[in-house]
Amino acid sequence: MGMENKIIHALLWMVYGDALGFLNENIEVKTEKLESFLYRYNENLAMEKQKGQYSYITELILIMIKSFMDQDTDLKVAVDYRRFYEELKLWQYYRHGNPGNLIGKLQDGKNYYESQFYWQDKRGHGILRVFPILLANKNYAAAEEEAYRSIIYLNRHPQVILTGLLLIRTGYILLTKGFMEKEDLVQELKNYLIHLQFQQLNENIRTKLSANYKIQFEKEKIAYILDLDRFLHRAIEGCPWDSKVVFLKGLQNAYHLQEGTKIDFKGLPQDECKEAIAIAYGLWGINRPQQEEKLLKDQQFIEDMGKYLYKLRNFEVKRKSYDNKEKRIDLFQQKKDDIIRHPLLNLVKIKERSETLHYIKLLVETKSGTYTFIKEKTRQ
Repeated sequence: MGMENKIIHALLWMVYGDALGFLNENIEVKTEKLESFLYRYNENLAMEKQKGQYSYITELILIMIKSFMDQDTDLKVAVDYRRFYEELKLWQYYRHGNPGNLIGKLQDGKNYYESQFYWQDKRGHGILRVFPILLANKNYAAAEEEAYRSIIYLNRHPQVILTGLLLIRTGYILLTKGFMEKEDLVQELKNYLIHLQFQQLNENIRTKLSANYKIQFEKEKIAYILDLDRFLHRAIEGCPWDSKVVFLKGLQNAYHLQEGTKIDFKGLPQDECKEAIAIAYGLWGINRPQQEEKLLKDQQFIEDMGKYLYKLRNFEVKRKSYDNKEKRIDLFQQKKDDIIRHPLLNLVKIKERSETLHYIKLLVETKSGTYTFIKEKTRQ
């Protein structure tokens, strides 16, 4: 299988896993088949969602891809964080889920980096956003450096950093060597951690860190190595539900899929299973053909984004940094049937507009798909 197809398949299967997990978080009886469902946005609003609706995990992955710049002079694909932040500010109105790190960043701005949450949160919601960085970069060292920057943009706990790095390392191994025996993969991941040097990883980052932080990083690295050993011999406990458990549960289920068995929902929280399932399908799906049937919302657009990743990987896009000079557009000031050009969404049409005591809701048609935008009136 060629690299372009591997990239497309990994992306499509990852989104499939996210959609399947998101569905199961919103229904009572577990299922392996995508279907429509009722999504409760908050106590004032519940919405019927179509089959294949994905969560904030896929939304972040797509935002990440939109924010890439292919820098052929430096031989890497990097994230344009000016664009990424502007995309996040828009995303808060069409998001599916409430990831604490992203909500905190949007609410607190630069002060977020002084918060306890930034330094102590072990969950690291949306860690899968680093995966397209691997897919877009031929040079693994460049992918690792950029993934590290992406992780610390939202989280600084060493466990979250190690989870993100292990995620792309696992993807790299599966991309280059194919699916392998669990023992062989775990040994490769352990060797990676043993040789991982924090000083080298952090050498281009300006933030001053205490000596205690560096000690904490080494302790977390040792704990991860020990847990990878345990992973070989027994099931991973699901408590606490932190980034390490999410990754290991995802890896465990990737092997279930490879063996032809179903996702093991045992030990996956009812309200927070989607990222582990997305990891499972994404890793397993790298070397699997895509499903012929269109099962996902915006599936053609997602497939096109996979092709776009491959072009970035070969420096064919020549994407420049976002200048943020275009006039700001408030979508919630628009009327039904208005057609406008948005600096991030390009040409959009307001298909529907409704307003209640609690929120304003828009149905917005874009080139990539149709999205529901919600603005709570308490935020006005």
